[in-house]
Amino acid sequence: GNVKDYQMTAWLMAICLNGMTDEETAALTESMVQSGVVMDWSNPSLPNSNNNNAATASQQQQQQQRNHKVDKHSTGGVGDKVSLILAPLVASFDLTVPMMAGRGLGHTGGTIDKLESIPGFRTQYAAEEFAQLLLSSSPSND
Repeated sequence: GNVKDYQMTAWLMAICLNGMTDEETAALTESMVQSGVVMDWSNPSLPNSNNNNAATASQQQQQQQRNHKVDKHSTGGVGDKVSLILAPLVASFDLTVPMMAGRGLGHTGGTIDKLESIPGFRTQYAAEEFAQLLLSSSPSND
């Protein structure tokens, strides 16, 4: 549904003044998660799934590490002091980073706006295409 701006302002002020219980925070978080398309990264066919029974203990440990999918998200602010550096750094440790990012966030723009300034850098993918990118990326051997 739609919420009028003055209603949202009053609600946010009430939260600012009174806080939220753990239960309220959990309910709000769950409703926000369920408000859009939920992508399931638990697909066992992702390149980070553990399906090699003949792997050495070291390989199994690395494979188990790659089973983790991580994301970094920001509440906003001026500049991209972390996102543009952290995602590739974390991915270099063979963790899957299906990073979601924002656009048009204030006068500095969001992470997506900055990435789109790179000629040829593509930022928009259909959900199936995005999942396929994760499926096709293989762990580094470096």
